[in-house]
Amino acid sequence: MSDTLTHRVAVIGFVYDGDRFLLLKRNNPPLVWGPPGGRLAMHEDPVAGLHREIMEETGLHTDIVGLAGTWFGDLGDGEPLLSIDYLAAYRGGEVKLSAEHAAYAWVTIEQLAAGDPVALDSDIGFKLADFEHARDLAGFYCK
Repeated sequence: MSDTLTHRVAVIGFVYDGDRFLLLKRNNPPLVWGPPGGRLAMHEDPVAGLHREIMEETGLHTDIVGLAGTWFGDLGDGEPLLSIDYLAAYRGGEVKLSAEHAAYAWVTIEQLAAGDPVALDSDIGFKLADFEHARDLAGFYCK
């Protein structure tokens, strides 16, 4: 096995509780609202890494329900990033934000569509369609 790295890898968790999704407001650029997640450590299992990221960023307990998709692109720093996105069911705890985030909100798809109480950035970050897809998967996985 080669130690040559091929990609930077991150994991994202679309954390849901009933019909609501958890969004976090980033403290560092890009200053966007999005689900919890972050980069994996070298040789870290993606599901274990996502549990770690959600716990570090929110203090919440979740169950990883299933794969929601992948994303590959450049976040503006010239370095490609592969993101593995999962659906994560809220299981308990109170949100306790890490220093990485300034605020949080539990929102429905309808609230996201209306931009109230938070608005998704139209140019960068997560889109309404990402959350609609996650909602549809929650319905599929949780039948």
